Amino acid sequence: MFDQVVFAGGGVRCTWQIGFWESVAKEIDLAPRVVSAVSAGALVASLVLMDRSLDGVDYFVSAFKSNGKNIHWGNMFRKDPVFPHYTIYRRALSDLFSGGFDQLREASDLRIGVSTSPKWLPGPIALMIGAAIDYSDTYIFPNLHPTTALKLGFRQSFYKVRHCSDPSQLEKLVITSSCTPPLTPRLKQGGAEVLDGGVVDSVPIGGLDTAEGRVLILLTRRFPQLPDRFTVQKFNQEWTYVQPSGHVPLNVWDFASPEEVKDTFRMGIADGRAFLAALSGEGRLLESPP
Repeated sequence: MFDQVVFAGGGVRCTWQIGFWESVAKEIDLAPRVVSAVSAGALVASLVLMDRSLDGVDYFVSAFKSNGKNIHWGNMFRKDPVFPHYTIYRRALSDLFSGGFDQLREASDLRIGVSTSPKWLPGPIALMIGAAIDYSDTYIFPNLHPTTALKLGFRQSFYKVRHCSDPSQLEKLVITSSCTPPLTPRLKQGGAEVLDGGVVDSVPIGGLDTAEGRVLILLTRRFPQLPDRFTVQKFNQEWTYVQPSGHVPLNVWDFASPEEVKDTFRMGIADGRAFLAALSGEGRLLESPP
């Protein structure tokens, strides 16, 4: 039914996408030819295409129970990290991707977005500007597809998972797409500072093919001014957006709230069922946003 799917970024809020997918995939035979994803959405897309998304939910619930808090101030003068996020995230990629890489490469054409700063911009300044852009686009001037970063010279490039030769390259690609210092290490690419892939556009439509067809776009945060689901015509394609029906009870990098992970997953399941009900009427999905 949908030829292509977009997985927006959003950290652990992307658990909503897992619940939604589990509700609708079999019902509508969801097997997209192309998948475009960014940041944690790239992790979720990978798990979905490996048929390991439910394992991912269980994994993070367990990991967050063991972690307990997002900042470990007691490690300020120790070898252990103050921010536990990178250690948990990296270990999760290694554990969850183990044995599933071949299936992923044979599934949909997964493309993962990576954002970089202008090469002339010093690294620390690029990170500060990137963080400011991300905050502005998220909280001050919320927009499905902001253009601020592009106008300032930031770029979003897409890499095909099929070009990865082994699981370690896939892990590196997802980590690069999720680069958010100081929660993750700083990275450079071609002389430019790497930022979270969503800094340019957290809803990565740039990875889509231009071929005629239908596109399903899975968001991870609430845009109150927009319907829960709507479809717009984009040239020769129909883009159907679906967003969480309410406030998602997780912050992007909240790695210490296991119960909220479960709640977010359940919200995705409920929203998926609502989507199927609306799909049976079809007209509601074709409504354009106000």
